[in-house]
Amino acid sequence: METCAECGKKAVSNCAICGKPLCEDHITHGLSKRINSPAVNCTNCQKKFPRKIRKKTLIMIPIFIIAAVILIILLSTIIPLGL
Repeated sequence: METCAECGKKAVSNCAICGKPLCEDHITHGLSKRINSPAVNCTNCQKKFPRKIRKKTLIMIPIFIIAAVILIILLSTIIPLGL
């Protein structure tokens, strides 16, 4: 029987990121592709998760803008945008 790494109660699940055993009181549900069973994260890993999303977002926004400009330029050669 595993005990919670935070308080010592009976652990019901492990953190999806670091594997730390957690009780029902210390489970934080994170983002997951699974709809019926979201990922379980400890509070320490949950704090780190938004930073990863923010970093990826800052990288992806310029890529999408450049792709949109290229798409507009390519489409304007096929369909004239001027009157």
